[in-house]
Amino acid sequence: MVWTATYIWSQILTVLEYGLLGASYLVKNRKAIVLLDTASMTLGIIAFILLGADLGMAMSVVILLANFYYLWDEQTQGKRNKMTLRDYIVLAIVLIAIAVLAVLTYDGPLSLLSVAATTLYEISIFWQGNTRVYKLLGIPVAFCWMTYNGFIQSIFGVLCEAVMFVLSIIGYVMEVRKGKRGKRRKKRAKR
Repeated sequence: MVWTATYIWSQILTVLEYGLLGASYLVKNRKAIVLLDTASMTLGIIAFILLGADLGMAMSVVILLANFYYLWDEQTQGKRNKMTLRDYIVLAIVLIAIAVLAVLTYDGPLSLLSVAATTLYEISIFWQGNTRVYKLLGIPVAFCWMTYNGFIQSIFGVLCEAVMFVLSIIGYVMEVRKGKRGKRRKKRAKR
């Protein structure tokens, strides 16, 4: 790995990308998560382009486009608890796009970790609608992206994703504790 200006810029953008992503694990509402992830993915796309990581870039584009759909859907339909036929159709389109782009930009077995991370992320962010599930699935997503960043030799990608891994665990633990406190309060209120 040569430390060129392009590589250095990719690492700077990577740090900014992960700063926004880390913030998404600490916020409480889904819309804020999607907004932070959208900004993060935009920076990630540019960083992957600079690194020549085609599959990572392609997966980031899928995430970015899906985030735009989620924002539009929530703005026009409001927050919903039930899945509609359109939601399943969009999920199928997203998964097909992931598969097609994975085939077109395949760069070895380790490159498929970005595909696994993207698939888990897509399931967690929209089709669950539950921030606890998002934070739980953030753990394997972070592991997959950390390994992929090692594969593409993004030093700050590995380091930042290690931080995301820890933040996703912290966010999940906080969410579980919050749920337990709520259950205890309900039990006390019934007495």
